[in-house]
Formats: sequence, structure tokens, C-alpha cells
Amino acid sequence: MICCSSYFKTKQVINVILEEILSFIKESSQFHFMKVAGLLVCTLMVIPSANAVDALKTCSCLLKECRVELAKCISNPSCAANVACLQTCNNRPDETECQIKCGDLFENSVVDEFNECAVSRKKCVPMKSDVGEFPIPDPSVLVQSFDMEKFNGKWFITSGLNPTFDAFDCQVHDFHTESGRLVGNLSWRIRTPDGGFFTRTAVQKFVQDPNQPGILYNHDNDYLHYQDDWYILSSKIENKPEDYIFVYYRGRNDAWDGYGGAVIYTRSSVLPQSIVPDLEKAATSVGRDFSKFIKTDNTCGPEPPLVERLEKTLEEGERTIIEEVQQIEGEVEKVEQTERSLFQKLAEGFNEIKQDEENFLRELSKEEMDILSELKMEATEVEKLFGRTLPLRKLR
Repeated sequence: MICCSSYFKTKQVINVILEEILSFIKESSQFHFMKVAGLLVCTLMVIPSANAVDALKTCSCLLKECRVELAKCISNPSCAANVACLQTCNNRPDETECQIKCGDLFENSVVDEFNECAVSRKKCVPMKSDVGEFPIPDPSVLVQSFDMEKFNGKWFITSGLNPTFDAFDCQVHDFHTESGRLVGNLSWRIRTPDGGFFTRTAVQKFVQDPNQPGILYNHDNDYLHYQDDWYILSSKIENKPEDYIFVYYRGRNDAWDGYGGAVIYTRSSVLPQSIVPDLEKAATSVGRDFSKFIKTDNTCGPEPPLVERLEKTLEEGERTIIEEVQQIEGEVEKVEQTERSLFQKLAEGFNEIKQDEENFLRELSKEEMDILSELKMEATEVEKLFGRTLPLRKLR
């Protein structure tokens, strides 16, 4: 949180608007309250790209089927921070990637419980469809033989394609075979805004395709029923520092079908330059440019001292304050030029919001009205469930 005047002014304006909305709701009839409450909740919680009917259906499902999980989320600091972080992703070009990074930073059991209810168990949130960004490779470009036993031991991911999934620091993966499966104990670091980090771990188990040894499947997982398929494009394992395995992968879960990426596993913590020609050729076979891959940092050094991290945070805060002051000065200049005050703009904007809400409700179809009418929550129930905090949840 940045302590500057523009932040507090913005917060105060938002509080005033919310107070007016709350007052307006309390003074309205019960049926009108239901409509407005449904509209507000859906506006804040549901994916903006969803059409009106789907958005309202999602909202109705969340409030009816996942109320306990949602209440736990709002009252949990990490989950609530995740909620706030997700709101910064709205309408960004990298919206999905931003949402995933929020999950990386604030993931905990409460977030997992809410996702399990909303996405898997009650299926309130529709699955993100496969757009073909990571197609299944042609079998001819895969290695024709692969011995899983040679995957045993410690490997580093030294280069990755997808910045969202593949380019973390200190990616050290320890593999062994067990009952015909390849078991990976995975660890990686998540950077924090203050320059520190924390370590994530996971265990994944793979079985080899009996007919295509270059394909490894990680299926039958409980959480979000995720499935990852690994396609080995190239490898060289001779117990030397230049050993490598080039893995292209694609996957699906209850929320997203068709995510993917590619990583280079090496015995060395730094990508050996001698293997780059082989990697370039393999990447081309699946329509990728290896020069676009991101080198990772596997020095795995200690966390910077707290004082250093605080200094970095303060420096970044100062830069942000300067930028915001410049923006404010620019806005003031615009206001002077147009002879309209900021508060006049806010008043006009709020009037537009009220008018838009009235127009929205007036133009709802019968199906949409029926969905809103099914939200049988009294004002006291909503206030008891969420306190004075509106749910700002948006799932990735």
C-alpha cells in the first residue's frame, strides 16, 4: 500500500460512493434490493467477458452454492489479498497471466477451497476454452525412444517458453521412478514485491505412453482435476554436464483447457551453449522460436536482508509517488483547461452509474430477470456474510 494523497483521496471517493449505494439499497423495496445486489455482486465478481446471462448464472451459483467458502475467503488475509490483487488484472492485455501471478503470490488452503467449490464441485465458473495456442505435436517430431530411468536425479529448468509458468527462479526438480511411474519432487521460487522470495513445492507423477515413449502423462489429480501431458522433443543423456531434456507440454483443468509451454531440463544449473543448436531445431519442429525462450536464474542464493528489501520497497514507492504526482498534476492542468473540477466529474460519473444501472435493469430479458429473482438473500444476510466488504472475487 502506497501512502500518498492520491491513494487516500481515491479510497475516500470509493467509500462515499459505496455508502450512497448502500443507503440507496436499504431504502429500496426488497425486490429492487435483490436486483441491485445481484447486479453489484456480478459486476465485481464475474469475468467481464462473459455475456449477461452467463454472468448472472455464475453469480447466482456462487452465492447459493459456495457461500461458506466465499465468506472464509473474504475473512482470510491471504485470500482477501488475492481478491484485491485480481482486481488489478481487469481488462489488462495480460489479464490471465496477471491472475495466475496473483494466485502464485497469495495461494493458500482457503483459496484452494473456494476454487474447488466454485470451479470443480459446483462448476459455477465456465471453463476457459482451448484456443489452439499449444496444439498437440505431430508424433514424428518426438523422440522415438526414451528411458524414464535416465530422468532420475536432480535437474534444473534453465530455460522456459511461457513466462507465466516456466521462468521461475531456482527451479530444482528431483526425479525418481517408482512402480513404473516417473515421480518428480518439484521446487521453485516466487519473487515478492520487496525483492524477497518464498519457495513453492509440488509432487507430480507421470506414466509413459505404451506406444509413444516420447509422451508422459500426469493425470488423475484431485485438485481441479488437472492433467499435464509432456512431449519430449529432444534429449541427450550421457551423464555429462551437457545432458538435457526438451519438454513441450500442454494441459487442462476444470478452469482452463489448453494451457501450455516448454522447458529445458539440464544437469547444469546454467544452460550449456553447446546444446543450443539442437534446442533451436527442436523448437522449430513445433513452430517455436528458441530465441524467445527465457533463461532462468538458478543461483538459488539467500534471501536479501530485511533492511535491503525495505530500502528497495521505499525506492519503488518513491518512484510510484513521483509518477502519481505527475499524473495528478496533469489531471489538474486538464481540469483548469476545461474549467471542470474533479468533484464535478465524479458527481457526473456517479449519476451516469445510477442511470446505467436503471437502464440495465430496465433492459434485462425475462431469463435474466428470472435469474436475479432467484437470489433469495435478504439485506441482513448479505451484510452478515460479507460484513462491510463487497466480494471482489474473479477466478482464473
